Amino acid sequence: EQERLAVLRSYGVLDTPRETDFDDVVKILADICDAPFSTITLIDADRQWHKAAVGIGDLRETSRDVAFCAHTILQDEDVLIVPDATKDPRFADNPFVTGEPRLRFYAGAVLRSEEGLPLGTVCVVDYKPRELDARQRNVLHLMARQVMAQIALRREVAVRRAAEEQQKLLIAELHHRVKNTLATVQAVIQMSLRSAADLAAFRDSIVARIGSLANTHTLLSERRWGSVSFRELVAGELAPYQSR
Repeated sequence: EQERLAVLRSYGVLDTPRETDFDDVVKILADICDAPFSTITLIDADRQWHKAAVGIGDLRETSRDVAFCAHTILQDEDVLIVPDATKDPRFADNPFVTGEPRLRFYAGAVLRSEEGLPLGTVCVVDYKPRELDARQRNVLHLMARQVMAQIALRREVAVRRAAEEQQKLLIAELHHRVKNTLATVQAVIQMSLRSAADLAAFRDSIVARIGSLANTHTLLSERRWGSVSFRELVAGELAPYQSR
């Protein structure tokens, strides 16, 4: 269950606004299955949450304890059909069966992740006992696959956008570091020019100072730009001058 919940949350779909693509699915299912309401439901730790729904108003979630779909994800098969809930011991005492809205018929197809874990369902519900014909069952099953594909696609898009944002941050940081490095090199050159008596002295001075700068950069890079002791830093900077 913990693995299932972790995978469910990795999709980042819980508590997101309703979307036309998913709303269209439940409308189509309600029409094809001639059902008063249909939902796309995800089963969280203690609730069932509706990504899309038709026929239940603005209701977005209910307790998992009374959720028909919570039973569906426990089945070995991908589709659960309950022709008459009053005659099924799993649902006969359910408050949605014994009280309002007096549900009788339920049909749900499991939403399975790439890992094969059941995350929720696509379902249709009715107020009278009934069945689905072969065509309706097939459509219910196919719609579940399409909904899962859409949810997976949205995760891929979100991951890609996050990677692009990270890349932008890295490029900005690289630009900042290069700018600082060039400014340091420029300062080193100007300082060397002021103190050099001739071209040869300038050459020796600039080579040594750029070497010190390179040593420091290498040291920081090897430490992944983490902490470096002041002793190590000074030793690296003075290394080019030790032979003098």
